[in-house]
Order: sequence, then structure tokens, then C-alpha cells
Amino acid sequence: MVIPRPQRYKDTLQAHYTDSPDIVSYMVSRLKPTEADSIWEPCAGIGDLIDGIIRLSPNSQIRASELDLQALTTLREKYKGFQNIMVVHEDVLELGHSPLFEPEIQFSRIIANPPYGAYQSHQKRTVLKKQYPGLYVRDTYGVILYHCFRLLCGAGRLVFIIPDTFLWLHRHDFLRRTLLNESTIEEIVLFPSKFFPGISFGYSGLCIISLIKRPAHGTHRIRIIENLANENVLMELALGYELKNRCLITNVSQTEILSRPCAEFVKPSQDDEVTLSSRANLTLGDMADVRTGFYSGNDRHWVRRVNADVSRSKSFEDVEVDKISDLTAPSLHGIDGPNCFIPILRGGAARFVKQTQWYVNWSPYAVSEYRTPGKNPARFQNSQYYFSQGIGVPMVASTRLTAVLLECRLFDQSIVGIFPKNEQHLMYFLGFLNTELATKLLRQINPTANNSANYLKRMSIVNPTHSELKQCNNSVSKAIKESQEYGDVSKATLNEIEDIYCKIWCNSEDFQTCA
Repeated sequence: MVIPRPQRYKDTLQAHYTDSPDIVSYMVSRLKPTEADSIWEPCAGIGDLIDGIIRLSPNSQIRASELDLQALTTLREKYKGFQNIMVVHEDVLELGHSPLFEPEIQFSRIIANPPYGAYQSHQKRTVLKKQYPGLYVRDTYGVILYHCFRLLCGAGRLVFIIPDTFLWLHRHDFLRRTLLNESTIEEIVLFPSKFFPGISFGYSGLCIISLIKRPAHGTHRIRIIENLANENVLMELALGYELKNRCLITNVSQTEILSRPCAEFVKPSQDDEVTLSSRANLTLGDMADVRTGFYSGNDRHWVRRVNADVSRSKSFEDVEVDKISDLTAPSLHGIDGPNCFIPILRGGAARFVKQTQWYVNWSPYAVSEYRTPGKNPARFQNSQYYFSQGIGVPMVASTRLTAVLLECRLFDQSIVGIFPKNEQHLMYFLGFLNTELATKLLRQINPTANNSANYLKRMSIVNPTHSELKQCNNSVSKAIKESQEYGDVSKATLNEIEDIYCKIWCNSEDFQTCA
């Protein structure tokens, strides 16, 4: 019997209304509305940002777009006496594409608090991919930001509040480059989501980006404001107060940000700053294949646990021992016969080695299901790396980066598989990926809880000398032995490994900073 997969909650609106006076005042102050402006609020909600605009500029011409019928009713009742505010029931992404409108429709000011992570059907994603090639269309706020930027007239102003992950996530590279190349980004303020009434994202904070649609001068520097003492700092910024010890303000070259590998904005925090030697001139992607693993499409049906002691396995069945295969390199087309369950490595932090806790059905029927194209959610991806010797890194980060030997097991999509191009580097990379140094380097690339392949492959790597390789292999072998015998690695051995890799990666005079 197939156990149905839990369905994702399909919220097509995902609205969070901006009823914070501090946020509203700050955003409107950066919009700088005048009576001569044509202003668009593409995600009007219940009108919080519009209220802020008309307090500052009562006669501005405003178009308020809203998709939700309940919010639309509120807006029409609220602004029925305002001749300068037009409330329209429309999808923000349709404006400018519909034949009912002139293709040159534009606005001199755009301000928005767009929906974050609203569900979009596969059909709509297909349409959006054609309309916006290069853009990551599954994040609604990114698509809306890009579309609004295209409808902003030359020298027009745009102010958006969005998740701060926009500033560094690999998937928003195209969007960042567009804004960096075609606009002058005046200011970005970062703050925790708890400042926004009613929400608190565990995965990110929020940021407000303010820009002018004209290419930046080569010397332009973006003002970045962070570490706000509390939400009142936003109001103080709006009023132009001098802020001493209330936030951190830095100015970063827009040209320099654009020159970064993925045009990421976020600079490393002072605690995580690492000074690398000139030898760290390669990346993990240069020296190893970094790949995402397999997904059955319905783990509760196809995957079995060793026993009930396995963490987070309550809804899984135990594997029958007499159905476990003893093949070390099974066929990619499946195993005939009853012994068709093979070991699979799934997520969860562990260092150097990890005992097999999970098995997956690898019968020809099961494999054919995994390979079925179309709407089947299974992912039989990167199959050329299945059952190979490599390293597994959990996709979801813990406090510290960890890695284990794959030991020729299948690895699932919660694991990033790392396969050195030179097999002699296997132990070398295994040791490195278990160091605090590696954790710091990865967090400089992506400070969120996601260790995806795209971020891991950008980590700085030193090509070792023969003696360095031998020293690392000896220490890592010791760690593996301790982990196998005692279930963990001693602090002395971990410190020994940390010291070795810091000496290889860092300038000798900066060794203490690295360590």
C-alpha cells in the first residue's frame, strides 16, 4: 500500500500586511513621493503603504493593485472618497502584459510589500519562465520585484521590503545582477523579521531596498544599515536623526559587489572573517564533482529504517533483515529477487563516518517508478555517482559543517555528494569539511541553514603538497578510527585536524584569526 505524501499548503497569496508605523514611515521616506508622481502599489493589501504616502503627499496619483477579493473590498471602501487613488482588481504580473494596456505603461514611483513564497502552479511557472528567462520564478517576491522594476520609468524610485535571503542566495543571481547593472541602489536596511508585526521567519530576516532606475556611477557606494537596536530605528532613519550606537552603517561599492562571483551583497561578520593565503586559489568545484542526490518520491513507502531508535523515523517501517542486499554495486536498473533493499545515506549531522540507518527498495519495479518521467516527484538525478566512494554533507546545516564517507552507499537529496576528481584527495576533503574553518568559509558564502551544492562548490580550496596530504590523511584516519570505535571523535583529534588545515589555508601571520 502506497502511503500518500503530505500535500504542501498551497497559499497563492501568502500576504503579510505592513501595519508597522516604523516600517511604513521608513519606506515612504525613501520613496520621496510628490504630487507630480504616478505611484504604483502592486500588492496593496489593506492600504498601509498607501496611507503612508498620502500622509506625506496627499494628492499623489496612486494605482493600488490587489488580487485578494476580501482585501480589495476593504481598499475600495477605504478610498472611495479619494479621486487620486484608483483601486484595481488585478494580478500584478499581468499589468504590462495584457493587451488591454499600452505596452509602455510605466510609473515614476513603485512601493511594495510583496507576498513571500506564495504557491504558483506548474502551469504558471512555465509561463513565467518564458516571460522572464534567467529569473528564479518560484519566489513570488523576486518575480514581482523584477516585473515592477521593468515598469519603473527612467530615474524613477522603487522601495521594496523582501526577505534578506535575496541578497545572497544563488538562485537570485540574475535578479541581483539586473538591479546592480541597471539601477543605483541607494540604501539597504536589514532587520529581524520580528520587527514586522505578526511574523517571524526562522530562515531569514527582512530587508528594505531603495533604488533609482539609472545605472550607478563607478564610484557609487550603497549605504547598508544593519544591527538595528530595535524597530524604532526605522522611524528615526525616516526622520533623518543622527544615529549613534543604534545601528551599524557601512558603505559598499556597487561595482565591487557586482564583481563578486554571484554578485552577493552580504559581507562576512567580524567573528567569521577568515584571511586566506594566496594558495587558496581554487574552489571545491574545481577539484571535485559536487552533486545532489536521489529522491524516491515517497520515502514513507519506499524507504525503511533499521529500527525504532532511528531519529525522526516514527512513520517508517523497519527493514526486514532477510531482504537486505549484499551487493556493493547494484545495477542502476534494480536488483532481481527478494534481497532488494540497499543502504541509503540520509540527512543528519555526523562526523567522518556514519552507520547505515536507512534502506531503500531497489527492485526493478521500484527503480522504474523512480525513473518515471512527468508528474512523478521522484528524482533519479546524478545517477552516475550512485554507489561511488565519496563524501556526504547534510543539506540542512547544523551549528557546524559535518561530513561523512559515503562508503559506496546511495545518497538522497538531503545529502550533497562530493566526489574528488583525484581519488587521493578523498581523506583530505573529508577532514577539511569537518573543520570549523570550513564552516566559516561556507557561512561567508551563504549564512542561511542551507548547504546546497551551489554554495559548497564555491568554497576556497588549497591544492596540498605531498607532505601536507600525508599529514592530513594520518589525522583523518585517526578520526575515522575513533568514530568507528567510540561513536565520536576526541576533542584532541579535532583540534589537531583544525590546526593542520588552518596552517595550510591561512597566512602564517594570520593563523590565529583563521583558527
